[in-house]
Amino acid sequence: MQSQQQRQICGLALSQQMRLSLDLLHMEGGRLRRRLRLEAARNPFLELRETPGTVTPRQALTDQIGLLRLTRDEADLARTLVHCLDDHGWLVDPLPEIAGWLDVPPARIQALLPVLQALEPPGVFARDLAESLRLQLRARGRLDPMIERLLQRLDLAAAGDLAAIQAHCGCDAEDAAGMLADLRALSPFPLSEGTAPPAAPELELTPDGRVVALNGPSPAWCAGEGRPGQAALASALIAGCEARGASLLRIGTALAEAQADWLLGQGALRVLTMTQLAERLGLAKSTVSRAVAGVAMRSPRGTVLLRQLLLVPASPRNPDLARDEAQKALRRLIADWPAGQRISDAALAQRLAGQGIALSRRTVAKYRAEMGLVAWGRVQPGPA
Repeated sequence: MQSQQQRQICGLALSQQMRLSLDLLHMEGGRLRRRLRLEAARNPFLELRETPGTVTPRQALTDQIGLLRLTRDEADLARTLVHCLDDHGWLVDPLPEIAGWLDVPPARIQALLPVLQALEPPGVFARDLAESLRLQLRARGRLDPMIERLLQRLDLAAAGDLAAIQAHCGCDAEDAAGMLADLRALSPFPLSEGTAPPAAPELELTPDGRVVALNGPSPAWCAGEGRPGQAALASALIAGCEARGASLLRIGTALAEAQADWLLGQGALRVLTMTQLAERLGLAKSTVSRAVAGVAMRSPRGTVLLRQLLLVPASPRNPDLARDEAQKALRRLIADWPAGQRISDAALAQRLAGQGIALSRRTVAKYRAEMGLVAWGRVQPGPA
């Protein structure tokens, strides 16, 4: 009877260990910290060594400012402006009034705003809702002339009036629905004190391009006495946390290598899908997706979420088409357009479809705006 009971206990402990190992990799830092606290509180074989786990939203902004290339006076002013934000993250008071409080020329604040509006989370340091949404759309690569027009009539978006949006923006039903979905995916209050504070970064990209693990919650073995199975569970928890740390370091290193130019402030983000990253690492896509959720990395560019380093293709209908490849095809098409003939987004989308590149009219318009492409074909040469 005793042997049977021991086998049942061991079997139960083994089952717990297997579930625990699978769960740990999928936990972001805050959830992992809570789980470890729970286990350490009820398992005498486990000791938890903690470092501060989270920072407040305003502290996070101040930390990012410390990574910017600013003069000392600019950095001091930027940190002070963090305290001028309202609870939602907006700079709602008039700039001349804020300048009067701080005894600085308004022009100094105005010059800093583009830098501060590039901080995380997107949308901070906006003066109103439309500007906050515009900043968030730009950060997601979804800002285009058509949705710019919709930002002038947010009442239509709030009402969800697709027909009115079509009439105001001069678009079709598909584009109207797409823009409405884009706006609804944004946060109207990016720094609301009612939201959870951002997780502390678990990885760091050093200026020389190395990815290192930062000190996080670390479970350690503690000699003691407890119930059968608790010692094995403590060992499994320690091993699982070590495996999670190794996996995050591996994923973070792969992302840093792929996006090194952008992270070091020397270039743009490259297209990299979750599937491509998973194949590169020999992992399941679901494993990578859960592992990067909520995990942040500190870099010379600032603190970024790992998920932000993954970019989807130019079009869902072209899963293997990179954004820059689509833009190159568009640029070639416009370069070959008949001289003096007006170029429409619809016609461009149709010509691209003939090349096997399926882009919506709105996406074509966005790419043209980003690349500064003309609305007319080549100018015909004049008389000699």
